[in-house]
Amino acid sequence: MAKTFSSWRGAWCVAVLALGMTACSSLPQPPQAVVRYDLGVAPALSTPVVAASASALAPIALGPIQTPLQADGNTAVRYRLAYADAQVLHAYTQARWSLPPGTMVLQRLREHLSEGGRIVLSAEPGAIPPSVQGRQVPVLHLALEEFSQVFSSVQDSVGWVRVRATLVDPAPQGDVLLAQQVFDVRQPAAVPHAAAGVQALAQGVDLIGQHMRQWLTSGVVPQRTP
Repeated sequence: MAKTFSSWRGAWCVAVLALGMTACSSLPQPPQAVVRYDLGVAPALSTPVVAASASALAPIALGPIQTPLQADGNTAVRYRLAYADAQVLHAYTQARWSLPPGTMVLQRLREHLSEGGRIVLSAEPGAIPPSVQGRQVPVLHLALEEFSQVFSSVQDSVGWVRVRATLVDPAPQGDVLLAQQVFDVRQPAAVPHAAAGVQALAQGVDLIGQHMRQWLTSGVVPQRTP
């Protein structure tokens, strides 16, 4: 009889312990903290311009960047599933940019374009075009046409950055088109998650900054005669 009671008591303890574990596991879990990212520190350019001419470093102005696929103020980290629904932009639930992507990209590109001592001013819509020593400078308009992590499979993805740059010479009768170039970079992500996608996007922006700087030193900015 004692043995039977002891066995029953042991079984009862196990049942109570199991019930307690079940109750604990059913308690609401605290929400995961949202991680906020930026583009990090800009690396030194790997292809510096040596002995740039005066025309290569002629001053320019940057207008506000257009972000057709990003709502104003939206800081979501976006991704596409190219193998399933490439036309749909998804958003990570626990990953955000610290600032709207257009703001970060414009600031990073400004850093790249200022390399070598080039003067980079700001051009505001509706305002008088900026000038240097009494002469108006060309205005570079940018459009961030793609800024997302694109998955070609469950494991493989790239950070896709696409920027359209349009250089114009402001004139009273209307802007004169000087040059236009599309910069498209797809930088592989190391692993299939948001942090790796953010890193690939940051690297893509830096590559575009280098290419854009070289483009502007190729003679598309007209030299101002004295």
